[in-house]
Amino acid sequence: MNWIKRSEPDLLIADQKNPTYLKIIENGIRFGKKVLFLDVGEELDAVLDNVLNKSLISVGRSYCVKIGDKEVEYDPKFKLYITTRMSNPHYTPEVSTKVTVVNFTVKQEGLEEQCLDIVVELEQPSVKTQRDNQITQIEENNKKIRELEDDILQRLQDADPALILENVALVETLAKSKETQLEIKDTLANARTAMKRITEMREQYRRVGAKASVLFFVLNDLNKINPMY
Repeated sequence: MNWIKRSEPDLLIADQKNPTYLKIIENGIRFGKKVLFLDVGEELDAVLDNVLNKSLISVGRSYCVKIGDKEVEYDPKFKLYITTRMSNPHYTPEVSTKVTVVNFTVKQEGLEEQCLDIVVELEQPSVKTQRDNQITQIEENNKKIRELEDDILQRLQDADPALILENVALVETLAKSKETQLEIKDTLANARTAMKRITEMREQYRRVGAKASVLFFVLNDLNKINPMY
């Protein structure tokens, strides 16, 4: 929820406990705002079915959506986020097909990686920095390769097939692109070698991250033994 609030600065908050929550959602639809709908259960209000299904009604050059007995003008910039405090909700297939379900529940493997990152950052901050830099560099280089490949395909598509070999500019561009690709691939190979070395150094602290993860889940489940915890 905090991530959504940081990502959407002009977010409207609609709380199901607030009797005016439908009015807030209507305003979001009408004015193209992002709305955060809080604390829903396993069943969603049927009045929102048309919104979730995007059952729009064409009215002239604009669109409307029916909410209850009202038709609300629909702005395509509208976006609805729905959150629940339930730890393991079970939504029906009907609900799941209407929305994109994202599970933010912490799992042991993911928490172990997070704890490992924290330990490495405390014990070997330079290793953490190097790893982050290498990940960024690898992603940027992969992106450059994709862009070069797309550019080559686009140029070949736009060129006259009968005159490709006579198109000097195209041939020179293709040769330059190939040279750039080889340079990027060399950089990627070096980056992956560096990542392998960094990973080996990072793995020295794996047991600490694993124990921290196990400890968290043990403490989290103590209330099942006795409510006093």
